[in-house]
Amino acid sequence: MADLIKHKRSGDAGEEPTTGELAQGELAINYYDGALFVETDNGTTQAIARIDGRKAKVEAFTSSGTWTKPSGAKIVYAIMVGGGGGGGSGRRGAASSVRGGGGGGGGAAVTETTWNAADLPATISVTIGAGGTGGASRTADNTSGAGGTNGGTTRLGDSPGTYGRAVGGNLGGGGNTSAGAAGAAQTGGLFDGGAGGAGGTRNGVASPVYAKGCGGGGGGAGISAANLYGFGGDGSGTARIGSTALGGNTDDPESPLPGFSNGIVATGGGGGGSGLAKAGQAGAAGGSYGGGGGGGAASENGYASGAGGAGGGGLVVFVTYY
Repeated sequence: MADLIKHKRSGDAGEEPTTGELAQGELAINYYDGALFVETDNGTTQAIARIDGRKAKVEAFTSSGTWTKPSGAKIVYAIMVGGGGGGGSGRRGAASSVRGGGGGGGGAAVTETTWNAADLPATISVTIGAGGTGGASRTADNTSGAGGTNGGTTRLGDSPGTYGRAVGGNLGGGGNTSAGAAGAAQTGGLFDGGAGGAGGTRNGVASPVYAKGCGGGGGGAGISAANLYGFGGDGSGTARIGSTALGGNTDDPESPLPGFSNGIVATGGGGGGSGLAKAGQAGAAGGSYGGGGGGGAASENGYASGAGGAGGGGLVVFVTYY
C-alpha cells in the first residue's frame, strides 16, 4: 500500500468535491462544515464519500428570528414551548368582606417534531411566544383584581404555524368578592400545558401537577369575611420536573418562589400570601420556559393587593443531525 496521502481543503460552507477533483488516495477537508471527503472506486464506479466530524448541531431561540438549514443536514428535530399565562392580582376590599386572591396563570403547551431535512426549506421563520403579563396590584379601595394576559404562541413558519406550534398558557383571573379563576389547561400542542391554581378566599389553591407540558402558577391567597388570611398555592411541577414552587406565607414571612426549569419546560410560580394590615404578596413569575405566573394575594383597604406574576417566555430548540 502506498504511503502518500494528499489532501485538498475548503472553508466555504456546503462545498463538496466532485470525483473529477479528487485522485485516488486524496482527501478533501471542509473545515467550515467539519467534514472529510474521500473518493471511492470499486473498479467500475467512482463516488465521493462524506465523513462528518460534527454529528449534531443545537440551536436555541429565545427571541423571534430565522432558522437556516445547515449544509449537509439529514434529520432535523425541534421542540417548541409557548409563553406561560400571567397570573391575576388580588382584590383590595373592606374588612369583614370576602377578598379573593388572583388565579394562577396556566402553563404553555409543548410540541416536538422531526423531519427529513430534505423536506424543509432553506429558512424557516421562528416566532417566540412572550410570557403573559401579570394583573396589576390594586391601590384603590374596594377594587377587584385584574386578570393577567394569555401567553403568546410559539410557531415555526407563517401563522398559525406551517411547521408546528405550541400555544401559550391561559391567563389567571383577578380576585373579586370570590376567588380569581385559574388559568385553564392548554391543549394547543403535542403535550398539554398545566392549569393554574384558583385564587383563594383564604388559602390559594395549588396548581395541579401536569404531564409533559409546562406547569401552571399557584393561586393567590384571599382574606375571608371572618378576616382570616391565608397562604399562596404552589406552582406545579410536571412529569419532567418533579418539584413545585412554593406559595407565599406572610407569617414567616416567606415570599412565593418563582418557577424553575429543567432547561426546556418550567414549573409555574408560587401564589402570593395574604395578611392583615399589610400589603398582599405578589405572585411569583413562571419559570423559563413556559411556566404560568402565580396569582397575587388580596389585601385590606388601605394596603396594596398583590400583583400577578408574569408567565415565562417561550423557546424553540433545533437539533440538526448530519
